[in-house]
Amino acid sequence: MSEAAPSALKSISLADLIAFNDEVAALVRVGLPIEVGLGGKEVPKRIRQITDRFREELRRGASIRQALDNCGAEFPPSYLALVEAGLRSNRLTDALVSAGDFARTLLGMQHQVRSALVYPALIFVIAYGFFLLLLEELVPRITDLLTVSGGSPHIFLKCLQALSHSMLYWGPALPAALFVFALATGVIPIPFLRPSAALVERIHLLPWIGRIIRDRQSAGFCQLLAILVDREVPLPLSLELASTASGNRQLADECHRIAADLPRGVALSESLKAAVCLPPFTRWMLASGHDQGGLAPAMVTLADIYRRRAESQRQLFSISAPLILTVAIGGTAVALYALLVFVPMRDLFMQLISGSAR
Repeated sequence: MSEAAPSALKSISLADLIAFNDEVAALVRVGLPIEVGLGGKEVPKRIRQITDRFREELRRGASIRQALDNCGAEFPPSYLALVEAGLRSNRLTDALVSAGDFARTLLGMQHQVRSALVYPALIFVIAYGFFLLLLEELVPRITDLLTVSGGSPHIFLKCLQALSHSMLYWGPALPAALFVFALATGVIPIPFLRPSAALVERIHLLPWIGRIIRDRQSAGFCQLLAILVDREVPLPLSLELASTASGNRQLADECHRIAADLPRGVALSESLKAAVCLPPFTRWMLASGHDQGGLAPAMVTLADIYRRRAESQRQLFSISAPLILTVAIGGTAVALYALLVFVPMRDLFMQLISGSAR
């Protein structure tokens, strides 16, 4: 039976990627052959299937990179590039540790987002349910009272009346759209489905989370670039490998363009001027570090800055996000209830007063 095509491979989940990466990193760190020590009875079955296939490929003489391609699971391109960079720089342990740290950051952010949304989501469900109930019960009654008293509904009340009549169609749409968005970004876990690493990376679509993830990606890019440059890997190849391993597609596109310019004789400082996707401080550090012959130390410093900034933002998010979401959802609900109840009631009272004055 022929092997499955790469396109038919099942994407590895983020949790499985962390477990697999930790096993390989531990063996590489202590200097044991991967094909001998990898796997075991204590490893979950889903991981053991990958490790057994990976070990068999290594025993056949395949390289680590080739074994990853043929082990029966589809690894994220950023992880494959990170392994390739670690092999070329002879710093595979550091590369695997970096991959594990970033994967844990993604998984941790996913859990933090879920925790931050629990109480605001409960408030939203209750408030939205009462909003629909008021549209269903209160608005028609006020409209009938206005009609009986000889008045005409205000434009706002007419809008509420239209919403009440069409509630069957738009009522479920908003919660359904939010639910689908939460599933697509990995915020809500899908029962019996372990989301792939590529799917979980979509969590950067969420506001605020995107900045934290981009800072972690930039930190990984700078750290890996420093390792490659320190090991005298050519700068164009170092830029390509480090940017691809970061998982940031825009960063990878910019660095591949810069890597293509360098062999044509374009100075790095000149090529960086068009790299609008790179932050100005990053462009300046790359240019000055390269011109002064200290690119590796400059990238180590920049990686530490990005890493500390991402951690600071992560801690701020864990504290502030639940409060901000609760105030926003609760405040919006109160404002809607005020408009929904008091404006129609005001119109009704004004009509009754004008009728009694006659």
